[in-house]
Parts: sequence; C-alpha cells; structure tokens
Amino acid sequence: MNNQARKAVENSIQLELKKDGLSQRQNGDWTLRFTVAAIDMDHRLTAAVMGTRYQCVIVEISDDETPVDHAMIERGSWADLGATKQAGIRCSDPVFWVWLEEERGYKANSNDDAAAYVRQFCCVASRSELAKDDVARMMWHQLDNAFQAWKALENA
Repeated sequence: MNNQARKAVENSIQLELKKDGLSQRQNGDWTLRFTVAAIDMDHRLTAAVMGTRYQCVIVEISDDETPVDHAMIERGSWADLGATKQAGIRCSDPVFWVWLEEERGYKANSNDDAAAYVRQFCCVASRSELAKDDVARMMWHQLDNAFQAWKALENA
C-alpha cells in the first residue's frame, strides 16, 4: 500500500448512513441527504466547517449487514421483469433522466418526462403496450441497451 492509500485508510471515517433525501438542482448537481445515528456520528464531521470536502465510498448493506450485490441482482432478474416493468424502473431512475438529456437531447426532470420519451420512442400510447407489441418491445430493448452501455462506460 502506498503512502497516500495508507493515509486515506488511517484517516477514514466509518459510519452507517440511511438515505434520507435526493433532489436535483437547476444546474444539474445533486443533493443527497443521509441520516446518521447519534452513536455513529464522528466528531470530525460535526467539527468541520460547512463546505469541507470529502471523498466518499458507500456500500449498500442488507439487513444481515452484508454488502448488497447489485450486479448479481440485475443479471439474475432484469430480463425476468419484462419490458413494461423495466421501463417503469428506468423512468424513475434519475441517472436515466441524465442520460436522456446528455445522449438523446431530451430534458427529463421526472418519471413522467422519462415515460413520455419512452412512449414516443417506442411508438406506444402506454408503456403497458410493451408487453404486447413485439416491435415496441424491440425498440424498448434497443433504448435500454444504449442506456446500459452508456452507464457501463461512465462507470469504467
């Protein structure tokens, strides 16, 4: 371990967080709010002035305190959900909204905005038609695959 990595580990703050809020500002930045139990609060955080910057790594944990493996969840069950449910999940995902704007030039600030784009792109009046219309379902998979490819490149 190099000196910078050792210094980071020695000065790390470990605590449990609960997601408490999420909103997007007009400039595109995100505000993510967490709640920390009193017993977990570190004095270095309470003593730090507002605007202090931190580098953060968070890992979702399950009720048994083990890390949640999201890659396994997506691989195992995404296809089983079907196109209608997949589209519903994507349309509620703020990352999908960002992708729609960055890659498709479509401003989406809500689930409804994203749903409108999906309906337009797939040429359907309702996302429920994705379950019945083979062409619309193919269009949905094309759109979702493009989003997943973009997300993979962003995370690489």
